[in-house]
Amino acid sequence: MEEAGSSLSPIISGLIGGLVVTLMVMFTKSKSKRVGDVRELTFGFLFKAFSFLLVPFTTFVLYAISQSYEGQEIAAGLVGLGFFLGAIFFPYQAFFIEFSYDDENVYFKSPVAGEKTASWKGLTKVGYSWLLQADYIVVDGIGKIWCSNMLQGYAELMEFAAKVEQKNKI
Repeated sequence: MEEAGSSLSPIISGLIGGLVVTLMVMFTKSKSKRVGDVRELTFGFLFKAFSFLLVPFTTFVLYAISQSYEGQEIAAGLVGLGFFLGAIFFPYQAFFIEFSYDDENVYFKSPVAGEKTASWKGLTKVGYSWLLQADYIVVDGIGKIWCSNMLQGYAELMEFAAKVEQKNKI
């Protein structure tokens, strides 16, 4: 039997995970898709594939957790909870959220919030959450919109939002 802590598996697993995330960010386009004057922010193929595959992988992880040894229940349960929540959150973001904007308005649609349109004049904050490691914008009439760096057009959006925020402060 292998001694605890002597395996390289966690290191290799972490390196593979880091490589996958790096590739997802590297293949993200800085410019968004345009439909007329509207810039649509969407997730790329790698993020969508990851989100889709996370669901069956989570099923496997939850099964493996059900086979955990006595004394591992709490740690295994926390890992399972993390995978379960991720298997809901990532596909929801990838396939059910629609976010776009033009020079005048922000357009946001989700199954929970519904369909909302608000003027950029209502932009009250551009911020960053160190806890979630994500940027966000706050727009009156919509609320807080989380902006992942894996969105196609993320760089363009954050540059535009910073300019609008400065303009709104004047």
